[in-house]
Amino acid sequence: MSLPQDTIPDPTPSFLHRLLTITTSVLLVVLLFHMARELKTILQPLFIAFFLAYLILPAHALIVRQGIAPRLAFFVFLLLLMLGLFVLGNLIYRNVAEAAVRLPHYEQRLKHLTSSLVERLPWDREEVQAFIDELPLSSSALIATLRATLGQFLDFLTWAAVTLVYLIFVIAEKVTFPRRIEQAFGPARGAKFLEIFKSINQAIAQYIAVKTFMSVLAGVLSTAVLWLFGVDFYVMWGVLIFLLNYIPYIGSLIAVALPILLSFVQLEDPWKGIVIAVLLIGIQQVIGTVIEPRMAGQRLGVSPLLILLALAFWGLVWGIVGMILAVPLLVTTKIILDNIPETKPLAILISNVD
Repeated sequence: MSLPQDTIPDPTPSFLHRLLTITTSVLLVVLLFHMARELKTILQPLFIAFFLAYLILPAHALIVRQGIAPRLAFFVFLLLLMLGLFVLGNLIYRNVAEAAVRLPHYEQRLKHLTSSLVERLPWDREEVQAFIDELPLSSSALIATLRATLGQFLDFLTWAAVTLVYLIFVIAEKVTFPRRIEQAFGPARGAKFLEIFKSINQAIAQYIAVKTFMSVLAGVLSTAVLWLFGVDFYVMWGVLIFLLNYIPYIGSLIAVALPILLSFVQLEDPWKGIVIAVLLIGIQQVIGTVIEPRMAGQRLGVSPLLILLALAFWGLVWGIVGMILAVPLLVTTKIILDNIPETKPLAILISNVD
C-alpha cells in the first residue's frame, strides 16, 4: 500500500544543503588527517618553522628598531638557533648515555623501595609484589626505551636543517606577502584577507609569547629546585619541562613526574623527594592557575574541551610535535571560521563564551 503523494515529505533544499555540507566536512577532515599522516616529513618542519617565526619576528622587530640592519639581525637569530639546537642535542645525548650507565643502580634502588613499601602493606602483599615484578622496570627495558627516545630526538635534529630552510623562506615571504594579496584579490578583498591574517597573527603571537615566557619560567625554577637537592640530570629535566609546558593541561604533569620519580629513587631521604614533589607541582600550579591566566586572560576564547580534543587529534597524527602545535592550529581554525559568514556558527560553537 502506497502513501498518498502529498503525505511523503520532500527534503527541502536547505536540508540537502546542510547534508552536503556535513558530508563534505567529514570527507575533508578524513582527507586532511590522511594527508597530515602521509606528508608528515614535509609538513612537520614547515609548521615548526612557522612556530619559530612567531618567536623570532617580534624580537627581530625590536632589534631592528634599535638600529641593527634587518639582514644582520636575521643572521644572528638563525645562528643562535642553530647553536641552541647543537647544544641541546649534545646535552640530551650525554645525559642519555650517562643515564644508561646509572640505570642498574637506579633499578636496585627502585626494587629496594618497592619491597619496603610492599612489606608495610597490611594485605595482599604477594599479589602486589607479583604485579610490580611484571612491570617493565628492568634496566634493559629502560635502556631500550632511552635508545628509542634518543633515536626520535636525533630524527628531529635531522629535520632541523630542513626547518631552518623553511624558516628562511617564511621570513622572506612576510615582506612581499601583503602586496601580492592586494594584487591578486584587489584592494577591498585584499584588505579583508589581510585583516584576517592580522587577527590570526596577533592571537598566535600572543599565545606563543605568553607560553614561551611561562615555559622558560617553569624550566628555570624547576632546574633550580632539582639542582639544590642534587637530582641527577637537572638541566635535562629543566629543558624537558620547558618543552612539555607548551602542551596544555597534561604536558607539565608528565614533565615533573619523571624528575620526581628519579628523586625518590636516587636520594636516600624520602622527605627530600616529598619536598621536591611539592615544590615542582607548586611551581606548575602557581604558573598555570595564577600567573599565566593573568597574562593571557581569555583572549584565545577556545573551549577547553576542544583543546583536549585537539591535543588528542594532533598527538595521534604527529606525536609530541603535534601536541605542541595543537593550540596554535586550533586558534587559527577558529579565527578563519569566525571570518567566513557560512562557518561563523561553527566558530561560536568552539568558542569559550559565558
